[in-house]
Amino acid sequence: MSVTKMLMTMETLHKQTRKTDLNLELIPDRLSGKYDIPDISSGYSQPPGNMLPFNMAKSCRDADSAVHFFVDDYQFERVWRSPARYAELLRPFRCVLSPDFSLYTDMPLAMKIWNVYRSRLIGSFWQKQGLNVIPTLQWAEPRTFDFCFSGIEPGGMVAVSTLGAAKHRVSKCFWQAGMSEAVKRLHPKTILVYGEPISFDFDDIDVFFYSNQTIKRLRHYGR
Repeated sequence: MSVTKMLMTMETLHKQTRKTDLNLELIPDRLSGKYDIPDISSGYSQPPGNMLPFNMAKSCRDADSAVHFFVDDYQFERVWRSPARYAELLRPFRCVLSPDFSLYTDMPLAMKIWNVYRSRLIGSFWQKQGLNVIPTLQWAEPRTFDFCFSGIEPGGMVAVSTLGAAKHRVSKCFWQAGMSEAVKRLHPKTILVYGEPISFDFDDIDVFFYSNQTIKRLRHYGR
C-alpha cells in the first residue's frame, strides 16, 4: 500500500471513530432550543410497578420495572459508547428512563449542556428502537433552566430524582425551583419521583413515588 493510500485509510478510520464517539449518526431531524437539544417524546403513560437501577438490569428481569439511571455516572457511561447494544439489554422491561448524566452546580455550563444533550439523544434513539422511554428531568442552579427542559414533549409523563437534594437547604431550594419551572414549562400529566419526597405542591398532577431500595438496604443493616 502506498503512503498516500495509507494516510487516506487512517484519516477515514479517524473520522469514523470520531463520528462514533460523538454519536453523530444518532442525531434526529428534530432539535429544540438555541443549543439544538434532541427532541424526546413523553407519550408513554403507564406508571411502572417498580424502579430498578441500571446496574441491576442484567441480573434482575422484573418486566414490570422501569430501569432508571439515578446512580453514579461511571456505572452507565457505557450506554453513551454503545447505545444500540444497551437498547437490547433494556428491551424486556416495561419502560426505561432516559440517562441521568449529572449536572453538578460546580461544573462548567458547557458540561451541563452536553450532559442534557446526551440524555435526550440517547432517549430519542431508544424511542426509535421501540423502547418505552420516559424523559428524565435534570437541572442544577436556575441558569440551567435556559436549556435543561428543551426537547421534552409537554403534557406527558416525566421522571425526576430527589437523591442528593433532600439533605441540604440550598440543594432543596434548587430542586423546588427546578420542579416549579418544569411544571410551568412542560405541564406534565404524570411525574415519577424517585427518592425521599421533598415538599412541593404538585396541584392536580398525578405523582408516583418510588423509594431508593439501596438506601433502604443500608438502613436495614445499620449503615
